[in-house]
Amino acid sequence: MSSYRYNTQRVSGVWFLYIGVVIIISAIFGGNSIFNPYIFGFGFAIGYFLIFGLPFINNKLAYGKNTKFQDRMDNFTIIISLILVTLCGVLISFEDLRFLWLAVFIVMGLHFIGFYFSQGKIVLILGGLVTINGVLGLILPLVPFLIFAIIDGILKISFGIYMISLRRNNFQRQENVS
Repeated sequence: MSSYRYNTQRVSGVWFLYIGVVIIISAIFGGNSIFNPYIFGFGFAIGYFLIFGLPFINNKLAYGKNTKFQDRMDNFTIIISLILVTLCGVLISFEDLRFLWLAVFIVMGLHFIGFYFSQGKIVLILGGLVTINGVLGLILPLVPFLIFAIIDGILKISFGIYMISLRRNNFQRQENVS
């Protein structure tokens, strides 16, 4: 019996599209906070609940469920990411918001490595580009943060659109060993 290796790529594509828009809007209306914390926080929470919490999008776009290993890797990656983002907040503090948010961009770029197992090589490419964008923001302090936030959002929107457009015949087959 065979299944498709990256069953939830299109669902993740919806998330990338959505969160990319939230990032851009949060940065545009960020003011002195760099990111508008209300737009970003509520946008993140509402989107996460609607996209991953409710079954509609998953039922409509997924080609099946992730394996237990994929779910474990996704959960492990999310936990490590939460720890790293919390450490960014604790170590960097809120005194230098530009540095803090660029560090968060780098952590988010790196966290895509763990999603390779459930989403494929496409997230490694996205992660690399998001990480490079964050690093460039750190080494180019005269370039406004808004530019890097918009680039981050556009990367996620672009990859999201691509992932949503994937059809079943684009997925690699894997033998089901469970």
